[in-house]
Amino acid sequence: MKYFKKIKFYWLVLLTLPLVSLGQNVTPHSVPEEFASDYYVVTVNGQSVPVFHAGLNVYFASFDFTERVAVSVKSNFDTQSYSGQTSNKEIIKPDEKGYWRGEVQVRPLSKNIKPQLNGSTVTFALTEAGQYSVERVGTSNFKDDVLFIFANRPETNLPSLTDVNVIRLKAGIHQQHIDLKSNQTLYLEAGAVLFGSINVWNAKNVSILGRGTVVYYGPQSEHHDDGWKHQKNWHPLTTHNVQGLTVRGVTFVGRSRTWSLQTHTTFDAVFDNIKIIAVNPQNINGDGIDWYGGGRSKVINSFIRSMDDCFAFFTEDSSKDMWATTRNTAGEVKNIYIENCVLWTTLANVFRIGFNGQALRTNNITLKNSDVIHMSKSQWYAPWSLLCAVSPNSQGKAMHTNYLMENIRFEEPTALLGLQNPEAEFKGVVFKNITMTGNPVPSLVKSRFSGATFQNVLFNGKKVNSEADIPLQTGSKVADAQYGPTK
Repeated sequence: MKYFKKIKFYWLVLLTLPLVSLGQNVTPHSVPEEFASDYYVVTVNGQSVPVFHAGLNVYFASFDFTERVAVSVKSNFDTQSYSGQTSNKEIIKPDEKGYWRGEVQVRPLSKNIKPQLNGSTVTFALTEAGQYSVERVGTSNFKDDVLFIFANRPETNLPSLTDVNVIRLKAGIHQQHIDLKSNQTLYLEAGAVLFGSINVWNAKNVSILGRGTVVYYGPQSEHHDDGWKHQKNWHPLTTHNVQGLTVRGVTFVGRSRTWSLQTHTTFDAVFDNIKIIAVNPQNINGDGIDWYGGGRSKVINSFIRSMDDCFAFFTEDSSKDMWATTRNTAGEVKNIYIENCVLWTTLANVFRIGFNGQALRTNNITLKNSDVIHMSKSQWYAPWSLLCAVSPNSQGKAMHTNYLMENIRFEEPTALLGLQNPEAEFKGVVFKNITMTGNPVPSLVKSRFSGATFQNVLFNGKKVNSEADIPLQTGSKVADAQYGPTK
């Protein structure tokens, strides 16, 4: 009898070991109560993960994990007792199928996540770190409800928190602006919210690390565009004359009509596993990352949900007068490498290249292995596109060379090119292994565009073999293009 009791005990121990291991491989990131929401209820491997209300109808839940996790998302929208925040819950009406309308998608679709829906609860499994968007079918507009899941691997190479050059922000709200100097590190713990901005001016070897969040809500006008200005405390992160910058793991939320991460004459920068969310009600000027000159930068494993261009290149001098209606400015952005990112622009383009009065040069720009989960359907002088260059005053003389767009997956139709200004020139642009769901918007090409390569570019399953397959608007021209094999 004692033998059988021992066997039973050992079996109970063995059965509980996987459950204990399962629970220990998840570390939820806390959220201060001022930003917490129960609009969605998220659990990962049975552990509650707090939900952060970024603004508008945008929410995110963040955690570290190892191995495999089971994620559960429950909507509280259609519960009579719910009284949480969302900007237009009067508009977002559940139909007879409930809040999720009978079907849920977890993007990027390339991850092949298969969510299961049971009433108001969605469940799915994750094995890869990354950024995921949990959506009702039909989500795309900037006012639509969305929940982002930020699934991170545990942090490595942590700074010494006793080092005099390390500024540590513990969990909680810190209402201030922070200026970083050479060799300094700002470490935001999980659950830390910097309600303000970060400035890095005339500095070398600066790091911004952690799992915390920067929430910026500044004094910009809602009625005109001054979000481009280059000055301190005007963006969630602003840099000027910097060599050596590492930004890793941090989430940036922009609630004002201003650009998100603005870099000026900044070199040797690495942005790794950062998340950028723009949530201004105007749905404009909320760029992702903008370069005023500079280069030698990497953006990897990151997420951008912008309210304008995801990435933009400008001259150094244009930071003094973005509209530059009376003079020509000069500058260069080169050696930008972007890989393994998830992108969503609610307005404008993936890349905006130059603007008014700019003799801008760009060279060696790469975007690889990335998912564009949503695209704007509008246009301003040119259709919103993968590559856009506009100059309303016809002063945007520029030379852009050596672009590689490879392994890019568009989950919605858009234009490939929106090049409005004939004074600009593009050479050596390679489109390789590009896929797009749906028929593309016709591209506008008034710029001099030559020497392009289209290799295994598939729009709605059809390979691009000629200009007609791109397709192009009337009067547009792609000179000397090469159309490569399907494999």
